[in-house]
Amino acid sequence: MKDNDEQRGLSVLEALYELARGDIRATPEALADWLETSEPDLRDLLIRLDAQGLVDASRTRLTMKGLVLALSKVGTRKQARRAA
Repeated sequence: MKDNDEQRGLSVLEALYELARGDIRATPEALADWLETSEPDLRDLLIRLDAQGLVDASRTRLTMKGLVLALSKVGTRKQARRAA
């Protein structure tokens, strides 16, 4: 993935994690709304993330590999807030 796509992919992983934490069913519609993007663009990104083993696009869920990456991003953000 290109840098911008990589950032968008990480945002999708983080959003899936946060939706799950909030006990909100993750759907492509909910994710597109959360990330302020179009649903077709989001579905395309989910398919690419699925090909990398980070999400299960058919269920709109993180895989274990995707969960690890999402948690590392969330943890890094929390550490940055504490340091500021």
